[in-house]
Amino acid sequence: HKDRAAEVIRRAGYQCEECGAKDVRLYADHVKEIRDGGAPLDPANGCARCARCHGRKTADERKKRFS
Repeated sequence: HKDRAAEVIRRAGYQCEECGAKDVRLYADHVKEIRDGGAPLDPANGCARCARCHGRKTADERKKRFS
């Protein structure tokens, strides 16, 4: 898990792939949520996101799931 996260963040150049924020905590977010069939440990299913972008994407996915 940690190796996958490190690879995703390194590949993104240590910045948020959504808004471009640098020098912030980054999360190796799953592009396709695990509960929606996404590969849990595949770096190709990862996207580096800052906390704000990660939270927004997670909320949007939950809305889709429950609507």
